[in-house]
Amino acid sequence: MKFYLAILLVIVAVVIADKEEDDVWRSYKKKYNKNHSSKEDANRKRNFLKKHKAIEAHNRVNKEWKMGHNKFSDMTEEETNVLLGTKMVKRRVKSESEPSYPLIERALPTSIDYRSNRCLQPVEDQGDCGSCWSFAAITALEFSQCKKTGARGPLSEQMLVDCDTYNFGCNGGDFTQAWQYLQDYGGAVNGSTYPYVSGTTKTQGTCNSRSNAVVARVGYFNWVIPYPNVTLIMSYLQSEGPLASAIKVLDSFFYYTSGVYSDPACIVSDEYDVNHAIVIVGYGTVPATTTSPAIPYWIVRNSWSIDWGNRGYFFIRRGVNMCNIESWAAYVRVA
Repeated sequence: MKFYLAILLVIVAVVIADKEEDDVWRSYKKKYNKNHSSKEDANRKRNFLKKHKAIEAHNRVNKEWKMGHNKFSDMTEEETNVLLGTKMVKRRVKSESEPSYPLIERALPTSIDYRSNRCLQPVEDQGDCGSCWSFAAITALEFSQCKKTGARGPLSEQMLVDCDTYNFGCNGGDFTQAWQYLQDYGGAVNGSTYPYVSGTTKTQGTCNSRSNAVVARVGYFNWVIPYPNVTLIMSYLQSEGPLASAIKVLDSFFYYTSGVYSDPACIVSDEYDVNHAIVIVGYGTVPATTTSPAIPYWIVRNSWSIDWGNRGYFFIRRGVNMCNIESWAAYVRVA
């Protein structure tokens, strides 16, 4: 009798678990407007439930940062990898003279946050195109242009995707190569007249930029060197504004929602182990408590829409070169 009762309880538990999984899957599809064929739905559900279990397991034990569902939760690894378009070329130190910033004499604030600065354009969505490099290049250039002239306006990522022969469009690129292209071929054009479309078409278009449409010219750019140097990055954030950089993206990062991101697997020895371009827009520190030490962090802008992370931004641990973020910081100045 006890044996049959145990079997019955197992069956009931399985039925309840299946119903809960069905409910959370239906809720997810409704929230993110996911419409699949019957055949595809089963595969998408399997992807989603795998992520769902990983998210729940992470959130039970990790107190520093949280994961949550987003538009990526039912995607395959091949689909999410399309977003990772950074292909950094071998680092080249520019030979031009560069003004120094004496760190000992330079008073650095305890925190910087450019997210609400008028010179920072709204977060955009690169879509299913590996164009993160163009967004990193343009974001920093937009800020520099506004800082110098006071003119606040979008510049065109799509022009870089379509026209930049130094990079590879939706197949990836290097933001410093993008600045070099803009310096060599005239400059950046207005984003309103050459809007971003690659996220919906999945392809790069035919270049239709005209030199007389240029509204911002690259005057100078360089790496933050020597690297990795936390204090130097903080100094350049104060003097130059937002800095383009590159990181290594692990699967856990796709589902970041809040807190200070860190992952032991993201402290890597190879500086070229990066696959995604982002923009550092500030820094700060989570205060210490009676149960936990202070946590220094970078404030970082992504290009996966405001529906990802913290309205398009994330915090990542500062001072340990997490995911190589402190090895690739670079700045640009308009002419």
